[in-house]
Amino acid sequence: EYVVHHIFSLFTSWVAIGPFFAHYYAVFYLALCEISTCVLCLLANFDDEHGVPGLGEAFPLTKVVVGGAFVTLFIICRCIAWPIYAYYFFNDATQAFQEMDDRLTPQRQWWLKFLNISLSSLSLLQIVFLAQIFMIGKEELTRMGFI
Repeated sequence: EYVVHHIFSLFTSWVAIGPFFAHYYAVFYLALCEISTCVLCLLANFDDEHGVPGLGEAFPLTKVVVGGAFVTLFIICRCIAWPIYAYYFFNDATQAFQEMDDRLTPQRQWWLKFLNISLSSLSLLQIVFLAQIFMIGKEELTRMGFI
C-alpha cells in the first residue's frame, strides 16, 4: 500500500497542480493534510531501525507525546477533514460531468475521472493506515508498559 499511495499521490499531484484543474482541492490534499506527515517524520526518529537507535529508549515519554500528536493530527486531517473535502470534490466532479461545459474537454474528462479514482483509492488507504497506526500504537504502548 505504501508504493500505491505514493504512485497515486505523484500523478494526482501533477494533475492537480499542473495546467489542468483542482487547484482549490490541491491546497488541502497536497499541503494541509500533510501536517500529520511532518509529525510522523519527527516520530520516525524514535524508531531503532529507521531513526536514531536508542532515542526511543532514552526519551520514552517524548516518543509517546510525539506519537500522540501524530495520531491526533492524523485523525483530524485524514479521518475528519479528508472525507469532507472528498465529498465536495466528488460533488463538484459530478456537477462538471452533468453540465458538460465546453471547458471540460475529452482530455480534462479523462483526468477528472482519474482524480475520482485516485481520491477513492487514497481515501481507502487512509482507513488502512489508521488501522496500522492503532495496531502499532497499541503494540508500542503495551511494550512501554502504558497499557
